[in-house]
Amino acid sequence: TGLRERFGWRDKVIFFFGGNIGQAQDMGNLVRLAERMKQYPQARFLLVGNGDEFEMIQTAREKQKLDNLVLLPPVPQEEYFRLLSQIDIGLFSLHPSHRTQNFPGKLLGYMAYGKPILGSVNAGNDIAGILESAKAGLVCINPDDEAFAANAVRLLNNAEERRQMGESARRLLEECFSVFSVAEHLIHCS
Repeated sequence: TGLRERFGWRDKVIFFFGGNIGQAQDMGNLVRLAERMKQYPQARFLLVGNGDEFEMIQTAREKQKLDNLVLLPPVPQEEYFRLLSQIDIGLFSLHPSHRTQNFPGKLLGYMAYGKPILGSVNAGNDIAGILESAKAGLVCINPDDEAFAANAVRLLNNAEERRQMGESARRLLEECFSVFSVAEHLIHCS
């Protein structure tokens, strides 16, 4: 069965996070986003993975009655890709205390499946500019909860913009992150 049938999400917009559920990702940031989005009945959050903040999310989900959030343990890679094909928006979050550049590998999966990206990153991280200039997603600086929620609402309410950003995300992957484009870049740099 598909994801939408499994959870009864036929008419919902699914925000998806997959991977390490740890402190470096500041998972509290995603919990706060889900809490702010409770007022939008069409928004659903699916978090899949494991890490040192898995239990914190389970507890927060129960305490705050986050019925819009489902937390699942890791799934096999084939199942992960099946999930990516069914979601609407790829999520990522980076802890605000990071002092270095960080490019989460999960973004490549989101791009490969043509999904718009919604993110919250540490200040000074170049990924925000890369995604936004390519029109592949919306990124704010963590911990700007209001901007993160405003970006989520924007994507939630605009299916056409989600479609366009998804196409741009796939194009960004092909132009900048494919084996061919990297090889091309290396040949011209030497």
